[in-house]
This record gives sequence, C-alpha cells and structure tokens, in this order.
Amino acid sequence: MSTSTSRTTTPTTTTHQHQHSPIPHEKIAMRAYDKWCKRGRPQGSEKQDWLEAEHELRQELSRGQGQTTTQRR
Repeated sequence: MSTSTSRTTTPTTTTHQHQHSPIPHEKIAMRAYDKWCKRGRPQGSEKQDWLEAEHELRQELSRGQGQTTTQRR
C-alpha cells in the first residue's frame, strides 16, 4: 500500500515593506490620505493611493540615503 504525503502550505503575505527598508505604516497612511483628499476624495481609489504613497516614500528614502553617503565623503 502506498502512502501519499500531502503538504499543507500556509499562504504568506509579503509586502514591499518587508522586502525593503521599512516605512512606517502611519507615514504611508498619511501620504495616501493626503493624495486622496487632493484628488477630491473619490471612492474606490484607496489601493492606488496607498501604492503611490508607498512608492513615493521609498523613492524619497532611497534619495535621502544616497545623499547621506555622498555628503560623508
């Protein structure tokens, strides 16, 4: 009689925040809220606002780190 081994995998949620330098949740939320308000508070845009805010903050963080290393020289 053959035995079958089945693996049970638990789905993992990986966000960009865990893959790169962590950006505080509150900062992303504040930026996304500001973007939403400036666009007239449309319904259904929260995910896009969040992703744009996170992307902008990552760019600012990477630019800030690059400036710090050039200033040290």
